[in-house]
Amino acid sequence: MMKEDRLIRREIIRYQEQLKEFRISFHQLSVLSPTESSIRNWCKGVAYKLIELPALSARVLQTHKLPYRELVKQYLFNKSNLKRYHKYILAIFLLKQGNYQHLSEYLSFSL
Repeated sequence: MMKEDRLIRREIIRYQEQLKEFRISFHQLSVLSPTESSIRNWCKGVAYKLIELPALSARVLQTHKLPYRELVKQYLFNKSNLKRYHKYILAIFLLKQGNYQHLSEYLSFSL
């Protein structure tokens, strides 16, 4: 159990540092997270779409921003929702893209 606790702590610290590069804090996530499950699921869908497409994933990691134009044009995602929930979407993307195996088990970002 203690080894697992250390692994989780390391992942939390690594995830927190990666979020900081994207100008996202845990506090912001708690405040900005959507309350409706349908919106949370929509955000997860956007994040998973980014992960599925290597060109968009690379762009997000390079620019630290969502590729709004491509997401709206290719997938007809609502731009105002993308902008409103971009930090939440990026947090999900980073969690799954960054292979935070232990941390993912404790967070409900799975579809």
